Amino acid sequence: MMEQKHMKFGRIGIFGSAFNPPTLGHLDVIEQAAKEFDCILLMPSAAHAFAKDMQPFQHRLSMAEHFVNEAEVDECQLEASAIEAELLRANPDKPVYTYDLLCYLEKLYPEAELGFIRGPDNAAPETWNRFYKAAEIENRWQLFTASERLNIRSTKVRELVAEGIVKNKEALKPLLFSSVYQYILDNGLYQQA
Repeated sequence: MMEQKHMKFGRIGIFGSAFNPPTLGHLDVIEQAAKEFDCILLMPSAAHAFAKDMQPFQHRLSMAEHFVNEAEVDECQLEASAIEAELLRANPDKPVYTYDLLCYLEKLYPEAELGFIRGPDNAAPETWNRFYKAAEIENRWQLFTASERLNIRSTKVRELVAEGIVKNKEALKPLLFSSVYQYILDNGLYQQA
């Protein structure tokens, strides 16, 4: 079993996403869910079950860590987690499904109440029904579904960066934390070659 982190909280929210990159739309989901949980784990996808094209895991984890460091959510603790990558290394021939992740976390934190946090895009029936064991997830763990209050998508960020990160700096400001913007700039992410 992997090393247990320092968490000793009763209610842990699991927020899985590509975080490609993490945006202020993700923050809005977290702010809505924060009152339900003592801690929220941001879980960047190690290998996306729906085969999304993503930046390497380490970049997305680093951006999630910058995001967590800059986010101010009073109601609960935030932590970026590499557990999905660890699970993928342990079983490289299989995607890391939400169901399997929740089962693993249930063993890692046996005293905690786990909940799965999903944005409105993943809650849409055409997407949710594609999740491995979706009905079992619904029956076994708390589900928190956020409303779409901000229409901020990682896709839009990637498009703006590809058009020119410096040129679109003002357009990117309301979409990203400054530390995530700087990480993208410093590492040349999403920019056309």
